[in-house]
Amino acid sequence: MWPFRKKDKATPGIAANSVEIIDGVAIVDVHGQTCPGYLLAINKAVDSLEQGMKAKLLISYPPCDDDVKAWCNERKIQYLGMTQEPGKWIIEIHK
Repeated sequence: MWPFRKKDKATPGIAANSVEIIDGVAIVDVHGQTCPGYLLAINKAVDSLEQGMKAKLLISYPPCDDDVKAWCNERKIQYLGMTQEPGKWIIEIHK
């Protein structure tokens, strides 16, 4: 589990700045963070995942999508896309 836990009403059941595994998919919540905080948190979280795992990155700062694409390319992680839901964006990756 991720060391910092802060409740976030936008994502019931998942704490901001956390990593939860749900049905074999890592949910990495970095709501409220901007550059470089979200990328540092994502990097640390994904490092802890097993090779072959998928992850959903929950963000509130959509410009980080370009940063995550570049980070995925550099780390040889597959970028699967970004979608929007009420109050958040979700970036999907495959380690």
